[in-house]
Amino acid sequence: MQVTVKGKNTTVPEKVRARAERKLAKLQRFDDRILAMDVEFSEERNPRVADPHRVEVTLTTKAGLVRAHANATDPAAAIDQVVDRLERQVKKLKGRRVDRTQHAEGVKAIPPLPLDELGDAPGAPRPAGPDQDGPVDDNKTDQAQVVYRPPDGDSGPDEQEP
Repeated sequence: MQVTVKGKNTTVPEKVRARAERKLAKLQRFDDRILAMDVEFSEERNPRVADPHRVEVTLTTKAGLVRAHANATDPAAAIDQVVDRLERQVKKLKGRRVDRTQHAEGVKAIPPLPLDELGDAPGAPRPAGPDQDGPVDDNKTDQAQVVYRPPDGDSGPDEQEP
């Protein structure tokens, strides 16, 4: 994972840079598909702004981009806030991906019911009678004939109407 730290109109002290890299490296344990992190520090020079330090982080993952920003009175507090926000977003993203794959596997894992358990339930498939091999192709129209077996036991192929 590549971490890029840069300052916009400000210099980033080595201590703050190391703290940012250390905190953001912990996000890797939540999702191992993170490819790169871009961290940008900026400082608002207006004295009327209460939280002049801003940290913007962009994570590049295999699924796309995840962005977060935070403002605070000092860069360390802004890093803590942005890490909390990114942690929540990465967990949510991974949860969606895991839920989707688990749901798909759950549907595939449902085994079909065996024929002997269905018994004589109405609508259950029944084997063809002794005088029939099952649906037979009609040589005249190249269509399968329909076998209809009513409850009274009379069975036989019904001719399809053109």
